[in-house]
Parts: sequence; C-alpha cells; structure tokens
Amino acid sequence: MELRYRGVSYQPQAIEVETFASDIQVKFLGKTYPLRLANQVFKFQTNSRKYRGIAYGN
Repeated sequence: MELRYRGVSYQPQAIEVETFASDIQVKFLGKTYPLRLANQVFKFQTNSRKYRGIAYGN
C-alpha cells in the first residue's frame, strides 16, 4: 500500500508484536475484553530523520 503525506509518498512498515493472554479484563463501551500483553518491550528506532525533505541524524 502506498501512502502520501503532503505530496510525498511512502511505504508503511509493519511491526509484528508477539503477545500472550492475561487474566486482566478491560471494559470499553460497555463490553468486556480480555487484555493481551506484549512478550517484550520494544521501541521504534530510526537512524535517519527527515524534515521537509532534508535528512538529518543523531
């Protein structure tokens, strides 16, 4: 799928997160759902950043 933001096209990057079921129940709009938790903590890392088409880094 090709997305665009202010005329610049880009491809979304899918991130897979492994989860496991917990005993915690949450309620949203009157309906109860079982909560699933992530197996490990993850954070987004980008090596390069862009602002108005100009790349800069750390």
